[in-house]
Amino acid sequence: MTPLDLKTEKEWEEILDRCAKEANMTACLTDGDGKLLFCRMDRFPLCKAIRENQGALTTICMKTNTAMRSVVGKTRRPEIDMCEAGLLRLVVPIFNGRELLGQIAACGLTSKEDEIEDFLVAKELGVTEEEVAEMAQASPFGVREELEKLGARLFEVIHAG
Repeated sequence: MTPLDLKTEKEWEEILDRCAKEANMTACLTDGDGKLLFCRMDRFPLCKAIRENQGALTTICMKTNTAMRSVVGKTRRPEIDMCEAGLLRLVVPIFNGRELLGQIAACGLTSKEDEIEDFLVAKELGVTEEEVAEMAQASPFGVREELEKLGARLFEVIHAG
């Protein structure tokens, strides 16, 4: 089973559009194994550069995705954390009974409380730390508390009924 067995693609697109708009981040739907089904909203430059580089994607995105999927599978609640690059990430699990069918993942905002991991990202992308900092400047600041509220609302919408 996948999330597409619970709601139509159109319904998921509406939920992702809402999430992307409210969070001001790219929002994606994945299956239970973390396989990307589809996304809404363009990525900010730093996130885009990471996603387009296979090494960075593996080291930064996939590592965080795997860890957060494991956490939400156990807690059965939305989770806010930082990715390996230092960007805010929201994960909202999708369950059918006890089975984790997938998640909505939104990422890409910077945080006033945390710093971008310039050295790691520069190393993975093969660019300078200054170039990483420049790309990060285009990412708006996010507020963890606002993302927690959004995560709770999305969780209720997904699991209502």
